[in-house]
Amino acid sequence: MQEQLQAAFDKIKGLPLTKTTRTELVQYFHFGKTSYTTPQGLILDVGLYTLAVNCPWTFELAKGETIKHSEVFMRKREPGLPSPKFDWKVPGANLRDQRLQGLVISSQGLAIESSEIRDAYGIALTFVNGDRLILAPDLGKPQEEYWQLFSNSGDGFRIGAGATGVR
Repeated sequence: MQEQLQAAFDKIKGLPLTKTTRTELVQYFHFGKTSYTTPQGLILDVGLYTLAVNCPWTFELAKGETIKHSEVFMRKREPGLPSPKFDWKVPGANLRDQRLQGLVISSQGLAIESSEIRDAYGIALTFVNGDRLILAPDLGKPQEEYWQLFSNSGDGFRIGAGATGVR
């Protein structure tokens, strides 16, 4: 299993983090670039590979700051008085979305240097500038899928880890 996971994450080695998106609690990290055409004909810019994360994670920045998965429940920073209504589910409304967007914008070409497979389906991705994205599934809270890495190029590549193991 260790070799299978290492081979999967080697696919994104050298690719830059180009975008982050979110659906409620699931965070998507996009690496490389490609486009996808929806059945309705809409062309979407997506990563060549996408890492969907549905478990605790931390983005440790080389300068000492951290971005945590729990920041999704915190209001984003804004000048003046904050808007009276806060809905964390709205894209861009929370601190996590704001900080990840800032990270992607400020660090063009932030590429993956290495990946480390950890116990309990954990993964640590190290970027060329020293930043690290650490996935730490909580096995005490079983999920169908803790994380999934998949290709958007149409080659069918997909690997994930959940309560029932790696698939």
